[in-house]
Amino acid sequence: MKRNIFYKLVFCTVALSFYFGYGFNVYFADLHSHTSFSDGQGMPEEAYLYARDTAHIDVLALTDHTSYLTENGYQYEKHIANQFTIPGQFVAIVGQEFGSLAAFGHFSIFEAESLCPVSAYNLDYTYEWIAQNKVYTQFNHPREGDFNYLAYNRNGGKYLSTLEVVNGSGLYTTFYEDRFVEALNLGWHVAPVANQDNHNRHWGNATTALGQIPLVGIWADELTKEKILEAIGNEHVYACEVKPANDRIYLRDFSIGSSIMGDFYYTTDHNVAINLSVEAINDFAKLYLYKNGVIYDSVVSIDTNKFSWIKQDTITNGYYFVKGVQQDGDRFWTAPIWVNYKPQPTGIEAWPNPIRQSGQIKFPDVASAVSSEMTIYTMEGDQVFKQASDYPQVHTWDGRNQKGVRLDDGVYYIVIKVKTPTEQKIFKGKVALLK
Repeated sequence: MKRNIFYKLVFCTVALSFYFGYGFNVYFADLHSHTSFSDGQGMPEEAYLYARDTAHIDVLALTDHTSYLTENGYQYEKHIANQFTIPGQFVAIVGQEFGSLAAFGHFSIFEAESLCPVSAYNLDYTYEWIAQNKVYTQFNHPREGDFNYLAYNRNGGKYLSTLEVVNGSGLYTTFYEDRFVEALNLGWHVAPVANQDNHNRHWGNATTALGQIPLVGIWADELTKEKILEAIGNEHVYACEVKPANDRIYLRDFSIGSSIMGDFYYTTDHNVAINLSVEAINDFAKLYLYKNGVIYDSVVSIDTNKFSWIKQDTITNGYYFVKGVQQDGDRFWTAPIWVNYKPQPTGIEAWPNPIRQSGQIKFPDVASAVSSEMTIYTMEGDQVFKQASDYPQVHTWDGRNQKGVRLDDGVYYIVIKVKTPTEQKIFKGKVALLK
């Protein structure tokens, strides 16, 4: 444990809304389950009804095996899912578990228009089909070596958004935290999920061999299919284990600045403040902060059922996620936050570049700036435009000269002079025009 970097543990004593100020709610889901339409039990109607009225979860995804389904059967499941989806009450998702355990493994593909027609032995074409159809997809029970040893694929990277760290119920429950870290280190931007992989009913409250209910926590601002799928695609989800059934783990905050779990945090400062707030009925015991796949810091002997943590750190590029453990052994894993450091620009930036209609000419902050003057020249050094103003930091240019005539396509020099009470600073850059 690193003790040379400041952190503090703050016990929560105020309203929950204080800790979850992003406008999101927490919804609980099971994103991997089966019916008799493949190798499970029961009908789709029974599954959605049980999840909603008995297990009392908010979202259930049926993911019957593509190899068992007919197109008519799949479309029937879509129809039933639409019937059971009631905004604000319950979201029924239809999916398909595609692939082969004898080949690259299994994916859950959510809300595709049709069954995936690709060979279950062709991983590259599967990634291509997923990207072409723009369907969010999940790595299911990723054994070592599955998915070509999780080698990153550019097509797959667009829509592979979740990976199971917990799969299954009963004696065959399996855990894949190592594969989650491996995927992150290989370049995948995925969030951890815990699913029941129901084959014997009990959709939404099936328990593991240790009596825990695997669930997915989803951050969304409303309970609609559109918002739930959007949250899954944005990795605004986390994995958790629940025991007893009413001791659900509510992750209220995991953020850096305005970036929440699943997001990229872009910064020109090496220093970051990592915020976490979580609560449940039973007390927590330990908290681990992972940085680039390795435990970087921890808090032990928490002994409370709700707490917040603020961690100060220094980073250039990388990712963080948090794993927590309750005193009864239940765990949760947050989605990562990826940090991208970019030094403060020292010259002029134009966006978009090239400029087609109009663009913004932006230059760095200057302390105590009082005025600025932007001059644009041709490559030959002829002045074509000049604008003086207060210091707005951003100038808009539509590619026209001082007389309002659109200039020819090409590259132009920009010089901006910024005046302060004591000096004048000069910034230079280039911008292209293209009709």
